[in-house]
Amino acid sequence: MEVSFDTEKHNGTGAPVTRIYAPSRGRGPEVRMIEEVAESLPVYPQPREKDVAVEQAVEVERPKVPIYSRILMILAVFLIAGTAILAISGSAQIAKIYTEIHTLESEISSYKEKISLLRKEQSMLNDYTTINEANQNVGRVMSWNDN
Repeated sequence: MEVSFDTEKHNGTGAPVTRIYAPSRGRGPEVRMIEEVAESLPVYPQPREKDVAVEQAVEVERPKVPIYSRILMILAVFLIAGTAILAISGSAQIAKIYTEIHTLESEISSYKEKISLLRKEQSMLNDYTTINEANQNVGRVMSWNDN
């Protein structure tokens, strides 16, 4: 069969048109009609309705699953579900512990800052020269015993 593609535009579309070879009447050998007499044709017996085999639905038997395998399957499902629940609850407890640790660490750091500020303030108060200068400015005279 010969196939050719026409790439010219037709009707405003750019889609190619497929042409398939079909012999025309003018080419090739002439076709003649032959009439046959029905008596000369062979006779084939037609099947009767009784002879036609009726297909019956076939039931496929499935092997029965033993009861112990069903029980084991159910136990396996519950075991897997229990393991998943334990894993989830364990990770939730671990997350709770980590949050408590984080809050305690932040409280400890804030207390350390407060202690540091108190030590600075105390060191300023223990500085004897600063205390002496403050007393002299006010008009008090202090005598220090250097022993």
